[in-house]
Amino acid sequence: MAAPPNLPPPDKLLEMAEQYLKELEKGPWPSHVAEMRKTGYPLHVYGVGLVARKSPWGPSAVKAKRLTGVLARIARDWVPKGGEEVHFRVFHTPGRFLPTSYLRGIIKVAREYGIGLVEVVGQTGAMVINVKSKEVGDAMIEALRQVGTDVGGSGDAIRELNTCVGPALCEFALYDTLKWFTEFRKDKKIHDAIAVPGFPYKFKIKFSGCPMDCGRANRADLGFIGTWKGAPEVDQELLRKKIEAGEADPNDLVSKCAGGAISWDAEKKELKIDGSRCKKCMYCIRKAYPAIKPGKERRVAVLVGGGSKGRYGPKLGWFVGYLKPDEVQKGIELVFKVIEPWDKEAQAKVRIGDYILMTGLYQFIEKAGIQLEDTPKLVEKLPDNVPYRVLPEEERKKYAQFAEELRRAVGI
Repeated sequence: MAAPPNLPPPDKLLEMAEQYLKELEKGPWPSHVAEMRKTGYPLHVYGVGLVARKSPWGPSAVKAKRLTGVLARIARDWVPKGGEEVHFRVFHTPGRFLPTSYLRGIIKVAREYGIGLVEVVGQTGAMVINVKSKEVGDAMIEALRQVGTDVGGSGDAIRELNTCVGPALCEFALYDTLKWFTEFRKDKKIHDAIAVPGFPYKFKIKFSGCPMDCGRANRADLGFIGTWKGAPEVDQELLRKKIEAGEADPNDLVSKCAGGAISWDAEKKELKIDGSRCKKCMYCIRKAYPAIKPGKERRVAVLVGGGSKGRYGPKLGWFVGYLKPDEVQKGIELVFKVIEPWDKEAQAKVRIGDYILMTGLYQFIEKAGIQLEDTPKLVEKLPDNVPYRVLPEEERKKYAQFAEELRRAVGI
């Protein structure tokens, strides 16, 4: 990358960089710059980037026996004094529950083999340890394994798994996300797919215990979200007590129901929820829990193709069916069913969501052999000479209902 125009001379550039860094240390709040000065991080490179308003880093490489999880970058030619950054992507614990013994082990490795800097939570889902390039080798990897973790999850491979805190801390968890995370991680095929890049692009798997989706599973290449079938359970007596105590407002629940599924009988003081219209948005449950709780028929919704980036922009995952909370092994098998057609047919650097857009959802489901509870299906197969597609019956009904509501609204 060429140097930005009108860049000052090297000495002046470094002086300005230091001024920028000092400015970020001012104020009553904690300063990331002040903390990073305690480490071996090349802060002058960061400061130069702030002055130039351009990334000071360029791609680099480091010799390592690992296939994924070790990344490197080097300061660009126009950065005075240069600099390098090498980091290991380290596997997290399920739900990111970090025992003090585990943290002490990680910190010890970071100090002995690295620059004393650890990124505990990042968008990658992995824990990141910044290391010295000369220390990259079997000794550091073995030290991490002694702590109880490993290196991996970068490049065109399955990335580090991600989950919400699940039933350990959340009363809304509808399946054991921590167990699913652990079982997926223990599976040899998944572990190998994390360690060895071999797909068209990266592939992320995430778990969320309920529709509030704290684990961001709806934005994953393959997401598992806890839900239920039918209407939420309502304890009418407990709900009346909460309303009388001012802890819940039935009119608020009715007006803000996403599907218009809630009705309130003021005379009987009874709240009803139409399960066929419930969108599982969790609003009424959050406002009136435990008087209103998720239904007993628990399921794990499976979504495919989500992602915040891609050739066709950000997208949420497509629903492809339900699993039951105890069907974790079927979930593991589903991973490679989903990957197979994408791996065979997609071009390099095409996310699975973009591949589904190119192929068509129903064709993808057929190619992947996905047969789950309530998996979407085409109503009929049209001959090749028909230049249009018939929508599934459910979608046709929605459009017909929308058209009828629009007709009434305009008085036709």
